[in-house]
Amino acid sequence: TTQLQVILVRPESYESASEIATQLRERKAVLLNLEGTDQKLSRRMVDFLSGCAYALDGKLKKVAAAAYLITPYNVEIVGDLMSELENNKDMYF
Repeated sequence: TTQLQVILVRPESYESASEIATQLRERKAVLLNLEGTDQKLSRRMVDFLSGCAYALDGKLKKVAAAAYLITPYNVEIVGDLMSELENNKDMYF
């Protein structure tokens, strides 16, 4: 059986975008943390990686203010994490 892998990434430069795209091509999900990243770099990363996800029949979903879950075609994202977090007042981050 194949095990799903989720790669956690906090890019510091645009050069890491191609490495992330390679992970998607290898059917690994990527959690992209852009917290504290320059706004221009964040926009470029999201633009490029959303194009990669589209080309590979994958998905890109915003899961937090500065975090995105990018999944290959064989992974389905179910539920709405943002509304769950907003509605659950007992959770602290």
